[in-house]
Amino acid sequence: MEEKTVYRVPQRRAPKLCVYAGGAMREWMLEGTQTLGRTVRAAKPALALPQRAVSRAHGLFVTDAGGCRYQDVGSTNGTLLNGAMLAPQRPHLLKDGDVLRIHAGGDETNEMDVVMIYTTSWHDGAVWKKQLLNERMAEIVVGRTEGLALRNGAVSRRHASFFRAARGWAIIDHESLNGVTRNGRRLTQPEYLQPMDVVRIADFDFLFTGDALYWQAEEQPAPAVIPAPPAPRAETGLSIDIEERSVISRLKKKMLLKDIRLDIPMSSMVLILGGSGAGKTTFMNAVMGYEQAKGTIRYRGTDIYEEYEQMKYEIGYVPQQDLIRENDTVYATLRNAAEMRMPASSGAEAYAARVDETLRVMGLEREKDSYVGKLSGGQRKRLSIAVEYVGSPALFFLDEPDSGLDGTMARALMENLRRIADSGKIVMVISHSPDRAFELFDQVVVLAKDSRDDCGHLVFSGAPKDACSFFEVDSLEKIVRRINRRDEGGEGLADHYIRKFEAGGAR
Repeated sequence: MEEKTVYRVPQRRAPKLCVYAGGAMREWMLEGTQTLGRTVRAAKPALALPQRAVSRAHGLFVTDAGGCRYQDVGSTNGTLLNGAMLAPQRPHLLKDGDVLRIHAGGDETNEMDVVMIYTTSWHDGAVWKKQLLNERMAEIVVGRTEGLALRNGAVSRRHASFFRAARGWAIIDHESLNGVTRNGRRLTQPEYLQPMDVVRIADFDFLFTGDALYWQAEEQPAPAVIPAPPAPRAETGLSIDIEERSVISRLKKKMLLKDIRLDIPMSSMVLILGGSGAGKTTFMNAVMGYEQAKGTIRYRGTDIYEEYEQMKYEIGYVPQQDLIRENDTVYATLRNAAEMRMPASSGAEAYAARVDETLRVMGLEREKDSYVGKLSGGQRKRLSIAVEYVGSPALFFLDEPDSGLDGTMARALMENLRRIADSGKIVMVISHSPDRAFELFDQVVVLAKDSRDDCGHLVFSGAPKDACSFFEVDSLEKIVRRINRRDEGGEGLADHYIRKFEAGGAR
């Protein structure tokens, strides 16, 4: 349980401006009246920058006993304050941690952008350090005693992490006591970072540039970076290596799955497709560790099979059939689930807070006092998912969660799952009607039964559009028809596509 700490009110100092421009950090002390502008022969502003995004006369800082005010003086590109464009000629009183930015124009951040961090809580002897970010890195932990150590009472033991997810680098607050801000806004869930974002932990600033992380801290060793394993296997998420999954039937060994190897990044939503008898549920059970296969399943480097007693609390499973009591209310159902799945030391307030968050995420706030037996099919399914979500699992597995739902309800359910995945989790879904949520999936995993050994094999793993191209169809649902046997209403092409995949037809 996180120890209780009290936020240390930063010592107020003379204001300072930490400026990132042209690939370098610099610092300016603010005092009196100072003009911000571009360096040219005819103009020598007190705060001079050579970047063309900066106007010759761009802004004005006025510092006195009442604090520091900034106003844009009518510049060409304007000035953003915590992401919002400032009205010209209107002074704005700055507060500690405010982020000013001059954007060079266009949709994308470019090297001509300027970022300025206003601070009155800077540390004596602090320096700006730089950590290059590459594809071999998985995570940078920030805490008082872990990872990049910020020895400050306002920093929790394990406060936050910068981590590589499916769509880039992201930031997550590990439920710290004093929180994390991104561009001046409190973080409430994991968020993807954009170049020139500023993250503040206590009164320490971090600048993300896309390919590097700058941080302002007292002199200390470089951050403890958790490396990703050597390419091509990156264990920044779920790494699956199933040599075989078999059972003994009538004293004979029967093979169910064979040679399935793939990687799933963090924050991914994965669709599992397969022909009849291809082993979709068997595959899911093997990955979860419920039915262990011969092979290795790793989550962020931890072997799920070897550490199952620990890892089982990181796994949420929603079966096809809802397993919830009819005569309980929605709130009581989730409260009981929270008490079962959260640490016993959490306490009543933590249980209640987690239940309230789960109700909000799953769109069940209005139904909190309704009895389960009175819920619609879609509401029951969302509640079944919520029962697992309340325990905050890192891995989410769902077996046909959209079964029996109409198109609108099924779509809404899949959008909820997409939001769960975007919160830094991995969501794996078996569905027979995936086209209504085509663009929500990051990855499609297709299994098919090989006639040579009557066993399920991996026949494709990749993006949905690439799956359609590989199987030469225009929808995900037609893939199953391609690989099903003819006597099952399919085209009987499983063997063809298995050989195509083995030959390197899709990677």
